Amino acid sequence: MDKQQMAIVGGGMVGSILALLLARFVPQTHITLLDKQPTTTATQRPSFDGRSTAIAPTTVDCFKQLGLWPQLQGGVTPIAKIHISDRGHAGLGLFDGDDNHGEPLGYVVENARLGPVLMQALANEPTISTIAGEATQLHFNGQGAELCWQTIHQDQAVGDIARALFNVVLVCDGAASPLRQRLGIGAKTVDYQQHALVANVRHSLAHNSQAYERFTARGPLALLPRGGHAGARESTVVWTCPNAELADIQSMSAAERLSALQAQFGYRLGLFTEMSEPVFYPLELVIAQEQVRSRLVLMGNAAHFLHPVAGQGFNLAVRDCLRLVETFKSAAARNQDLGALALLQDYAKAQYADQRNTIGMSHGFNRVFTRAPLPMQLLRTAGFLALELNPFMREQFIGLLSGRAQGQVRL
Repeated sequence: MDKQQMAIVGGGMVGSILALLLARFVPQTHITLLDKQPTTTATQRPSFDGRSTAIAPTTVDCFKQLGLWPQLQGGVTPIAKIHISDRGHAGLGLFDGDDNHGEPLGYVVENARLGPVLMQALANEPTISTIAGEATQLHFNGQGAELCWQTIHQDQAVGDIARALFNVVLVCDGAASPLRQRLGIGAKTVDYQQHALVANVRHSLAHNSQAYERFTARGPLALLPRGGHAGARESTVVWTCPNAELADIQSMSAAERLSALQAQFGYRLGLFTEMSEPVFYPLELVIAQEQVRSRLVLMGNAAHFLHPVAGQGFNLAVRDCLRLVETFKSAAARNQDLGALALLQDYAKAQYADQRNTIGMSHGFNRVFTRAPLPMQLLRTAGFLALELNPFMREQFIGLLSGRAQGQVRL
């Protein structure tokens, strides 16, 4: 039989991982990967910049299934401990390898390192065709989904509109998702009235492979260990602030910004000595009102964009990819049409609980820990105490953080 044709719109981290999973585990398909940036040059892709990403054990397992973990393992930093605190209050939580069967609770990978590994893997897959182009339209008819695009050359759209017919189109073009909007798919949006400052910082004490999540009245503050080993003295900071304070933070000198960070975080890492040029991102929750239609699936940030607290957005998207590929793999073995609505609805139902619980945790954390009334403070302190003393709650919490609460997909 001819291979079923699949298109992926958006070649960032999620789109690239999805393409590789399909190529490896659903060989009955041919994948066209469409992205506005040159698809062979990781350094030009916004996803693969100087930021770092926390990857959960389920995401590590995904990289192992793709055979990419040996290439990544030497440059990642294990998260041996997670320290959670509530600034100005008694709440405190500490998690370590004993909570994850003696294994690290996760890892931190530099996006600039992950990008070239993914790009090389894409180039090595004969069933993946990469195109530098911008999707312009998507139409559906009795034969399939017709995707239209214009080729991109040196950041400019050139040439006539190209078009091709696919069994299914997978949309991974970001939280704003132009294609989602063109299709008239709405999204539920919660504006947190916050921005995140993301930068790399150096500090006078070694991080000892420990990550920090500190909740303050201004919003969560996270530090993720970098440098590849416990003795390194550098971390990635994700520092949220109310929109009303954004202009003040942006106008600060480098020294003033370090001092403000020190005041918010404290001295568990000693003195902060240097910060890279920060990047600021508006924070909101975006949930697509439809994730599947006949011959269409929204994936990654196009399906759900989360607050960065607890670092769950990317890891949830990877689990979505694993679940979808599991659905396709089983259906392809039975020679089923991979774009059939009933099949795609099966995927959405299978992944619903994971999405609901993970989004609920991320949203709830930010809401509960940025409200100052006394009843809320007492609730937070009681919650921390329960996590420390109740083994069942502790296990459930780690299950959510690790991505294993709804079971692990092995292809």
